[in-house]
Amino acid sequence: IARSFTTKRFPVQNLLEDEGYNPTGDLSTFTSIGDPTAIATLLLRRREKDKPGTQGPALLNSDSVALSSDGKTLTFSLRQEINVQKPELLLEQEGISELFRTTLAKATLTSNDGQMMAVFASALDQDFAGPDGVALRKSVESFLATDQSATN
Repeated sequence: IARSFTTKRFPVQNLLEDEGYNPTGDLSTFTSIGDPTAIATLLLRRREKDKPGTQGPALLNSDSVALSSDGKTLTFSLRQEINVQKPELLLEQEGISELFRTTLAKATLTSNDGQMMAVFASALDQDFAGPDGVALRKSVESFLATDQSATN
């Protein structure tokens, strides 16, 4: 698949515990949880656990890590080399000998229920350069987790 869009929902406490941390206190903002780049790295590791082995390791673009002013939304991007069985055939057919996948990610704590919602939009670099990349960027930017906290 050249393009994908996935969402994940998981308890913040479990994410941290699975990585060996003992979370205490306020976990309602990324600012209170910890360093944004470290959190993006945790999310990257969690995502990598679920991926098949046909790709190289995803690398976090640390310059892409950004936190919203309210501390509830974290955005970042990843880049990953795709293993190519026959690079000479790819070069002949596509004019390239390597394949890379770019992933845009957005994690949010706006559901206010202890859950983190994360969205990942991926495409091969050559697809990201065209209209598919524009559509994926807009999808990630517009992603919003609704407030699930009890209101009385």
